[in-house]
Amino acid sequence: MAKGKLRVGLIGSGDIARTQHLPYWRELEAEGRVQIVAVCDLIKERRETQASLCANAKPYADYAKMLSDQDFDIIDVCTQNRFHAPASIAGLKAGAHVLCEKPMAMSVKECQAMIKEAKSAKKKLMVAQHMRFEERAQKLKEVIESGKCGEIYTAETKWLRRRGIPGWGKFHIKKESQGGPLIDIGVHMMDLCIWLMGCPKPTAVSGKVYCKFGDRKDLFNADWGTPYPPAEFDVEDYATALVRFEKGITMQMQVSWAANINAEIEDMRILGDKGGVGINPLGFFSSDQSTLTSATWDWMSKEDGHRREIHHFLECVEKDKPVMVQPEQSLRIQQIIDGIYESSKKNKEIVIG
Repeated sequence: MAKGKLRVGLIGSGDIARTQHLPYWRELEAEGRVQIVAVCDLIKERRETQASLCANAKPYADYAKMLSDQDFDIIDVCTQNRFHAPASIAGLKAGAHVLCEKPMAMSVKECQAMIKEAKSAKKKLMVAQHMRFEERAQKLKEVIESGKCGEIYTAETKWLRRRGIPGWGKFHIKKESQGGPLIDIGVHMMDLCIWLMGCPKPTAVSGKVYCKFGDRKDLFNADWGTPYPPAEFDVEDYATALVRFEKGITMQMQVSWAANINAEIEDMRILGDKGGVGINPLGFFSSDQSTLTSATWDWMSKEDGHRREIHHFLECVEKDKPVMVQPEQSLRIQQIIDGIYESSKKNKEIVIG
């Protein structure tokens, strides 16, 4: 069991770190459980500003220098996608437990390297899938694990924006991020859906990705802005797939940054032979011989899933407990993602594993 204040370092201090990670690490620092000792970022103003908000954090431009200068108990990786694997592996090699933002990496091979290093270093590695930690997800998990849904056989999940292509960062460049909404929001929906289903093993996937809006000069992008040159856009803005799992279980998935629909859609359905659950509306749905029934919640906690996620990871390190998001589960999500892109390119179903 770890003792005293745990030493935390952040690699990457952009929007996700600034708004969803560092505030909660600083909260834990104020409680006396951690000490944030370093903040690394390529942008000088960003790293210095975020470091100054911590009690005693030193800003760094190079994470290799940061890791060689100080000892760390926890490294939180919040970089662009292409740095997830090298930064996480460097943190593990330096003897730290690692929390890494989603997606896990840019490929199955990178994910496998991360898992191998975590096992070799005997350190915890967790991908920051914060939606699992939200109260709505926890309640649905309780219902499913109680057996009320019976045998889970299929699910569908979707997150469709009418117009919502990120107009900042490098989300739109394949070599920086690997993909578009499939990587950005699809990874959240698939992870949550598969976790609620009990983490069945994927066996095959058939998918298709499209680019219909992101590279257009006439794109109307509402409040998301379009500061990037359209010619740079080389990822998808829509993806759809059918995923097959062991025991005949299936999942349908749709995600978009832009689509000609009337409003944004965020939805999920998980169906069992005794009942089903959904998130929009949130509830449990079933029947008996003469009635159809619904069960919903009148109120539930609005606590940020990111906050719960960071508190959970710290507690796992403090008490040597297993993390909720096992890296092998995140590897399976990456297998599905890689399979969708390959299926789209080859126009056929891809066997996983």
